Amino acid sequence: MESSPRKRKRSRWFFEWMLFFLIAGLVFAWQCYSRPIYIYLQTVTVVGNQKITTEEIHQMAGVASDQGSLWFWDAKRFFALLRDDLRVEEVSSSFEWPASLAIQIKERRSLAYLASRHGFLDIDATGTVTAISRNLKSMEAPLITGFKAGRVYPGMQLGDSGVHGVLEYLVSLNKETRDKISEVHINPQQSVTVITLDNIKIRLGPLERVREKARLTQDILQEVLAKGVPVESIDLVHEKPVLRFRL
Repeated sequence: MESSPRKRKRSRWFFEWMLFFLIAGLVFAWQCYSRPIYIYLQTVTVVGNQKITTEEIHQMAGVASDQGSLWFWDAKRFFALLRDDLRVEEVSSSFEWPASLAIQIKERRSLAYLASRHGFLDIDATGTVTAISRNLKSMEAPLITGFKAGRVYPGMQLGDSGVHGVLEYLVSLNKETRDKISEVHINPQQSVTVITLDNIKIRLGPLERVREKARLTQDILQEVLAKGVPVESIDLVHEKPVLRFRL
C-alpha cells in the first residue's frame, strides 16, 4: 500500500523531466531553424567569391579557416553581414551531412568603374559606390573617364548628372553590347564618346535620347560585327547615324 504513492511520485517526476526536455528540444530546434544555429561543423567552404577574399569572409564568420571544428555556431550575424555588404548580390547556403556547410556567394557585377582620389570606384546602376580598388586587375565593366570623383567611400552615391547619364546609357544596353565597351569619356561640355574594345569611337554627343542612342549602338555594332565592316567611328549626335570607315 505504501509503494503506490511512491510510484505515482516517481512517474510524475519522470513525466515532468520528459516534458522539460521535450520543450527545451523544441525551443532549441526552433532557434536552430530561425537563426540559424549549427550544432557542429567540421568544414565551412565558400564558393563564388572573387572581390571579397576568403580571409575576409572567415573574419566575418569568426572562423580561422575552412578546416576546423565549430560547435554551436550562430550564423545569423554572419549572414546579415554578407547580405548588407554592397559587393554581395545574393547569398545562400547548403548543409551536407554530417558536418559540412557550403556558402554560395553571388557578387554584384560592376556596371562601370570611375577614378577617384582613393583608387577606382565600382559603381552600380544607381551611382552607388559598391567597392574601391587601388588598381584594376581585370575589367569586367567600362571605365568612365573625364570625371574624377573626390573623397568618396563605399555606400555613397554620386550626384554628377553626366555620370548618371552614362549609367542610364549603359543600363539600356544589353550585356553582349556592354561587354564590348572599354571606355566612356565625358568631356567638359557633357558630350560623351564611347570607345569599344575594337577601338571604334561612338560619338553620343549630349546625353539626350539616351535609350534611343543605346538601341542604335546595339543594332549598329551587331551588324558591323556580323558583316566584318571596318568601321572607324559612329556618330549618333544627330537623329540619323553617320558611319566613318577605315581605309
